[in-house]
Amino acid sequence: MTHDTEELTERAPSLDRDDRAAHRVEPNDWNPSTAVVLAVTEVTDADPLDDGPVLYDVLDPDALDRLFDDRHDGTERPVGRVSFELRGCRVEVRSDSEVIVFEPTEASGDSRSPAARSA
Repeated sequence: MTHDTEELTERAPSLDRDDRAAHRVEPNDWNPSTAVVLAVTEVTDADPLDDGPVLYDVLDPDALDRLFDDRHDGTERPVGRVSFELRGCRVEVRSDSEVIVFEPTEASGDSRSPAARSA
């Protein structure tokens, strides 16, 4: 990484999948959308303001944040996750606030077209 700031992600070999190295976002107080953008740009060593695809090209960042917020009555949401591709990385956001970013593969294409999936 060429950034002069503290790293947001940590390498998590136990989570590697499909020949992709996994990076886990350290727990923080950020919204999921902010954590995703910063983690993907860190893993890809990219500038978040360059011409590449942005999170909004893939899904609505506000909807992602609301999906994992507590309900209006203060109760927690059920367990779940959302996965999608951004800048060639596979990203998983889990209901326990964990964000996992899988490094892009050589075969990764334009990440603007794949739709987000939820489980």
